[in-house]
Order: sequence, then C-alpha cells, then structure tokens
Amino acid sequence: MFFSTFFSLFFTGLTIHAFKFSTSYSSPLSSYFFGLGFILLIASPLGYAQSNEPQTLERYTVTAVRPYYDETLSNIFPQYEFDKRSLVTPLHTNDVLLQSPSISLNGQGGQIQSISIRGYSRWRIQTLLDGVPIVSDRRAGSSIGFIPPSFVSSVSVLPGAASTYFGSGALGGAVNLHMDAPQHSYVQGGYSSNQQMKTVSYAGNVENTDWNIAHRNANNGSDGKENSLFDQFEQTAFYLRHSPSSGIVKEAWTLYSDNNDIGKSSSDYPENRITAYPDNRHWLGKLAFAGGDFSGNVWWHQSRLETSVLRPSSRINNSENNAFDYGFDVKSDMAWQRWLVNFQLQVSGREGVVADEREFGLTALPFAFNGGSPIAKLAYEVRTLDASEINIAGIFDASRQYTKTSFAVGSRIDWQRQSDDAGVKSSVTAKNISAYAGANYQLSAYWNASLYFSSAFRNPTLTERFFAGETPRGTVLGNMSLDTEQALNTQATLAYRSEQLQGSVELFYQQIDNYIERLTVSEEILQYVNLDTATIKGASYQLNWQSKDARFDARISGAWIAGEDNLGNTVADIPPHNQRVDIGLNWSDVRFFTVLAYRASKTDVANGERALDSVFTVDFGAHWQVSERVQLQASWTNLTNQQYFTSADDRAAFAQGDSLQLAITYLL
Repeated sequence: MFFSTFFSLFFTGLTIHAFKFSTSYSSPLSSYFFGLGFILLIASPLGYAQSNEPQTLERYTVTAVRPYYDETLSNIFPQYEFDKRSLVTPLHTNDVLLQSPSISLNGQGGQIQSISIRGYSRWRIQTLLDGVPIVSDRRAGSSIGFIPPSFVSSVSVLPGAASTYFGSGALGGAVNLHMDAPQHSYVQGGYSSNQQMKTVSYAGNVENTDWNIAHRNANNGSDGKENSLFDQFEQTAFYLRHSPSSGIVKEAWTLYSDNNDIGKSSSDYPENRITAYPDNRHWLGKLAFAGGDFSGNVWWHQSRLETSVLRPSSRINNSENNAFDYGFDVKSDMAWQRWLVNFQLQVSGREGVVADEREFGLTALPFAFNGGSPIAKLAYEVRTLDASEINIAGIFDASRQYTKTSFAVGSRIDWQRQSDDAGVKSSVTAKNISAYAGANYQLSAYWNASLYFSSAFRNPTLTERFFAGETPRGTVLGNMSLDTEQALNTQATLAYRSEQLQGSVELFYQQIDNYIERLTVSEEILQYVNLDTATIKGASYQLNWQSKDARFDARISGAWIAGEDNLGNTVADIPPHNQRVDIGLNWSDVRFFTVLAYRASKTDVANGERALDSVFTVDFGAHWQVSERVQLQASWTNLTNQQYFTSADDRAAFAQGDSLQLAITYLL
C-alpha cells in the first residue's frame, strides 16, 4: 500500500512538472510524445514487494544489454568501458569519460563543458544516453553536465568514424552512458571542498522498477593560486526505469533534469565577459520493445537553455534555446551463409529548434545579474533561429568467423531535409552513404591484429545553416550553401588478452574534406565556411592488469594526436599528448586507488587557441565498507595543487586547485 501510494503521488508530481516544461515550450510532436510516454508508464505493471532483511552494500558492476553494433564491432577490435572505481563525488560526468585516452576536455569550463574524441569535438562527435542522442545547438557541442554522475554506472567509448551506426556527426566517434541499476535502496551524501559542493541522492529498486533522485549545488571554486572561478551550479534530477517481465515492452525509462545558475568558467571572467546559464532543462526518455523477429526503440528529448552574457561597460545579451528531438528505430537479424546479418531502419527528427535573443543597454540589468527586473527598454529582441529537420536511414551490417579470421562490414543510406521555418521558408536536402569494413586475425592464443576502414559524414547543423545572431564570441551568420563534411578513417589495432592482462595499441589516420569552420569575415562578425581538407592522425594504447587474487589492479593508457589542414596549419581542438596510470589495491574491506596523469605541453596551436605547458597531477582516494549497510569514500584530487588550463581554448579558465571529496552511502 505504501509503495502504491508513493508511486502514484510521484508519477503525479513528475507529470505535473513535465507538463509545465512542455507547455512553456511545446510543439505538436512534443505533446504527442508526452502523452505517449505517460500512458506507457502508467500502463506498465509495477511490483511493490521488497525484503526487509538487511543486505550487504555490494561492489558490483551493472552489465547493460549491449547494442548490436557493439557485438558486431567487437569481432574486429576491442570495445572498452570505464566505471567509477577511481572516482569519489565527481563534479562532472565528464570525469568518468576522461579515463579513456581518446577523450579530452574541450572549450571553456563549468558544468556545460564539452569533450573531444581523438581531436574531434563540437558537432563532430555523438553523445548518447542509453542510446538516446544528446543534441545541442551550441557550437561547443553537446554536454552531459545535466546528468548527475551518480546516475551513471559506466561509459562506452567508440573512437573513429562511426556514421554507419550513428549517422551525421559521428566523424570522430561516439560515447554512450549506461545508467546505474541499483540492486538495493540506498541514500548517499557527498561533499567537495573546492566548490563547497553538496550532493544528496536516493536510489532504489522494487521488483522490475528502479529509480534515482539527486540534488547537487556548488559555489564558485578556485584555481591552484586561489583565484576565483565562475563554475557555480545547482542541479536536481530524477530517473525512473521499468522493465516489465512480460509483454512487447521490454523497458521504459525517463529522466528529468533541472539545472540553474550555472557559471561558465572562462578567462574572460570577470573583467571582459561574464557568461551564465540561468536555466538548463532536459526531459528525455526511451521505450524499448521486441516481438517476433523485430525489436526497436522510441525516444524523445526536450531541452531548454537560457544564456546571459554581460559585457561590462557595454551591453547584456540574453538568449533562450528550445528544441524537441525524437526518434524511432526497428531492427531485425538473420543468418545467411554463415554470416550474421542485421538490418535497421532509423527515423529521427528535430522540431521547434528555436533561439530567441534580447539585448539590453548597460543600465537595463536583467534579473540574472542584479536580482531585479530590467530598468530600461530593450535595445532589441529577435528570433535568431527557427528551424527543423527530418532524417531517414537504412542500415545493414554482417559479420562472420572463418577459421582464425573475423570479418565485419556495414553500410548506411541516409536522407535528410533541413528547413528554415522563419520568414520566407526554405529547405535543404542531403543524401549520403557511409560504410565500413574490418577484419581481425588471431595471431596466437593471446594476440590479435585487425584493420578497420570506415567512412563518415556530417551534414551542417541547423545552427551552421540558418543561425543569425549574437554569441559570446560575437555576431555569427549561418550559411545555407555549406557542403557536407566527408571523412575516411583507417585504423590498425594490435591486441593482447590473457587471464590477468588485457591491452591494445591503435594507430589511426583520418582525412576530412569540406571541413566546416567559423571564420571572421569582418570586425566582430563571423560566418561558417567550408575549408579544403584536414587530417588527424595518432596512436593510443590501453593496458589493464589484475593479480590472480584480485587484490591489485592497474591500468596504463595514453594517446598521441596531431592534426593539420592541407596548408600545414594546425587544426583546432587537437589535444596535447597524454599518459595516465591508475593503480588499485583491495585490502580487506577497503579499496585504495591513485591516479597519476601527465599532459604534455602544446605549442602548435590554431586560431582561437593558446599554448599549454605540461602538467602532472595526482589523485588519491579510498572506498571503505564500514559495515553491511555503510560505505565511506574519500579522495583528494589535484593533490599537488597544480595551476593549468583545462584546454587550449584561448578563453578557457584554469582548472580547479586541490579538493577533498567525501561521500557516505547508507543501505536502507
């Protein structure tokens, strides 16, 4: 009775809150998906039985159902996942991703900071949450900062051209976040000293239903020299998942995240420019179904981002971005002549992609900065973007084993239409084909070698085609005549796997044609244009070891990446070389861990970047299972209080100085 009442009230509250979101920004399809999601959630049977016996707080790894492309690609090169064993109360979900040698921070700091994969960033990489694409109209690309780190159990990283499976934008690869599935109900509290961040979360599981609720808030932190950073934030999020034991619906989940008063950590702060995000709101979900020979998914993502940019002694620009993304896919497979063949149809779209901008004179201070309403008239108010798009694709892949050799091939046929829905309506249509082929040869019982060739494409985004307005960098104009970026990728891998040791070395080379960049065309006016050709090449490695008794474990990893255009100029967003060592010790009920990370200097920089000095950082921490119900965690990050920039962006701020993280988990 208690759980029935709890869920009824909670669903009612969630529905009301989500309804407020959908009515503040709505479109016909968003209303339809809202109704569909609500009906599916209340129609799925919920179980309410739960044992009252105490349970040991277990160390466990959640193994999610792998996407079919993981199964196919694992035939030709290793697939890697990264968990949170070496993290305590992380400030950002990016901290989980940064364990991969292919991942680096990109752009400016704060909760909306983005990443790069092998030197590809912004709109050239795909970010997914349990298979749901996270799309952003910001030039910096999508950010996963709206997802509390406590919601995530592990992340998968797929570097390299991957448009066959993910479509436009996966030139550099993709990352997929796997959501935590708590085995028992627990509450957790955490603290981080640098920002005085406080976090509390409650997760639980009842029969086929699990949930996670989290609230975090943080003040401004400081760098290694005690200078203030503008990286404050407040976050409240809720995640609910139900997996029926029978029926065509296999899983349904939804996530709602409300983020407020987010600071953008930038070297412009506070003298030249103060950029804040008063509101960053997301509501998304997915329904997985299967019946007969077919399976598929329906998903949606509704988002809103408010941005406020103060230029002292000049002006204030406020903008609001809204979008509703949706998608559907259906898949089947068959065996043919010893080949395992998969077919998939994908339909996705974006509707109501809108950006509104307001400019105030210096005396018209809006609430975001002075706590009051504007005291002067607007200088102007304009809609800078009003667009939509629809995408349809057919995907095929096949794999097989022949004696010591595994083969895998795949292809995608893709059609897209983008529409400018403002003023005189216009549209642009694009057709693309991408493909890949790979082979893996077993050299011995422990060694494998593989070759992988793939193509990828990136259609210009709605922002690049149709946007016209103000940004923190200046006035930006879109370009309807932009060509699609095309890329060819070659990757060679040597892998080793035994009971205690697993590792791989990868060499990669990728060429991009019609590279799109934003260039200055006049004073403080920028426009998107196609450049000629760019190449990115490099090497990465990972090596994991664990002792026979599982008491010790270690991982070493690193990457060397270089990129230049056809004129020999350095390509933007190429990260410095990096090396990392993770060491763990399990002793009785305590796990100790340390992370040693080295980032090399960077002197070859592109326009909009700065040179970087080398830096060596040390993190140290421990997890202690105090009792059956209680676990304590503590870590000290940036132990030696190093002063360094988070990325090569010429407006990036310094990283946070040393910080103590604490967490306590109590099993209910």
